[in-house]
Amino acid sequence: HKAIRRQRQMCKETVKELRNNHRHSQEFIIENTGVDVSHIENGRDTPSVLSISRLCKFYGITLSEFFAPINYPPKE
Repeated sequence: HKAIRRQRQMCKETVKELRNNHRHSQEFIIENTGVDVSHIENGRDTPSVLSISRLCKFYGITLSEFFAPINYPPKE
């Protein structure tokens, strides 16, 4: 469960970082993507792949770029 918590935290931080880097309010993102980032940023919801895809499209990044900070443990 540690890995899931770490991924959830990373998603939360990435969403907030993207939004802040572009100086967008939560309301602006909600209005333009339909994704309620306030629930993601406060940890209430884990974003779905669809929500993350919408945010990536909005910010012009790939899913790979969104998830780049995650360091998965090596496969055995």
